[in-house]
Amino acid sequence: MITVLPRLLLVLMTVLLPQAALAAVTQADRQALITTVVKESGLSDAYVRSALMQATYLPSVIRRITSPYESKPYQQYRQLFVNEQRLQAARDYLRQHRQVFDQCEQRYGVQREMIAAILAMETRFGAFMGRDRVLDALFTLAVNYPKRAKFFRGELVALLQLAQEEHLDIHQLKGSYAGAFGVTQFIPTSYRAYAVDADGDGRRDVWHTPADIVCSVGNYFHAHHWDASRPVLQWLPDQRALRDMRVDRLKHWRTFSAVAPLLPEKPAGWRADDRVNIIAGGAGAGRELALVHYNFYVITRWNRAFHYAMAASELAAAIAQRGGY
Repeated sequence: MITVLPRLLLVLMTVLLPQAALAAVTQADRQALITTVVKESGLSDAYVRSALMQATYLPSVIRRITSPYESKPYQQYRQLFVNEQRLQAARDYLRQHRQVFDQCEQRYGVQREMIAAILAMETRFGAFMGRDRVLDALFTLAVNYPKRAKFFRGELVALLQLAQEEHLDIHQLKGSYAGAFGVTQFIPTSYRAYAVDADGDGRRDVWHTPADIVCSVGNYFHAHHWDASRPVLQWLPDQRALRDMRVDRLKHWRTFSAVAPLLPEKPAGWRADDRVNIIAGGAGAGRELALVHYNFYVITRWNRAFHYAMAASELAAAIAQRGGY
């Protein structure tokens, strides 16, 4: 025991010290953030100070954001979202709120199946909207996630602003570890820019009001130039010529006419002038690559992970194919 105990203590210290470091946010760190947020937000020092002095640092937020589910292989990721449970929940929600979806499609031109797929993936239509205080999550990321600290500081600013604009209790608002909230899982800047009061009651309620929830998603996709007349994704076989054309970022676009000669067969519904790219699919069974339309890029504006956009497009297609709503 005399020789083992020091070694055990050393191992425990090695494991626990990084967590202790994660938990350490000094008063100087907090004060510096308060000063910056006041300057960037235009809000009063008293309001910002009151909110941020009550914010709690959450080490678990850093752990979760550095190992997101999107980092898993697509076959594993896909199983969580493209499944019978979410498909049935989507059909039930579409039937229950048919009139809302009718109005949303007419106003924003976004297919109901795509909106339903997003809501099914985000929260299963409100079944799980997150357990972290949004204030705590964004505070944590703003002070100790250097990779995107500026981005999350901007979200923290937007949270404080919208709490005043929408009369929200900032200390009760729960959401994800990344600061997203509501059935839609909007981050604060997205809520401020795209949430809508579809039922005209004076509130943009993305927690309880189906019309606001559905139309807010429709408005987001419409604002990012979704085209309901065009396709989203087509799986392709893994061929050398196609593999050489794949991209990791959807920055530069080809026309479908430039890609079509390399395809083993032309998929139905694609036009010569469609903006397209080829990405790694990772789904196996002849789906190692995917031809994606600009619509795919629109989904990545909602969630930038390719895995998310692939699953959303597959789930939307499965909902449409099943029908019954």
